[in-house]
Amino acid sequence: MEVNSVLNNYLVTANNTQTAGNSGASLDSSQFMQILMAQLTHQNPLEPMDSSEMTTQFSQLNSLEELRNIRTAMESVSATNQVTYLASLIGKTVKASRADGKVIEGVVDGVTTEASNPQIKIGDETVDLVDVLEIKGE
Repeated sequence: MEVNSVLNNYLVTANNTQTAGNSGASLDSSQFMQILMAQLTHQNPLEPMDSSEMTTQFSQLNSLEELRNIRTAMESVSATNQVTYLASLIGKTVKASRADGKVIEGVVDGVTTEASNPQIKIGDETVDLVDVLEIKGE
């Protein structure tokens, strides 16, 4: 009987999280352990939980944690590569389109990466990196 309340609490939590806009909501390791402990505590003694099933669940949880760590590392590497690329544009002449449709051309004086929106500075103007049309040598 208690297992159902634990599972129902998880389902309510997951549904609330997903409606809040976080589509990546998933079972974390502490929630997994709570559910597993509830299952072990309230299992039928005549039909105990299969040990191979439990081992499979633990290995899947471990794989999930490792994939999350890899994703975090890849995001960090991607951000570093982007900053390196932006820095390589300093001193080069670029042609870019502005939001109003006007095309500007000039030497890149600097770069910004605030709010995960990479931009280059051409004189007094700031242009999104995605709006760069052409890059010329020094």
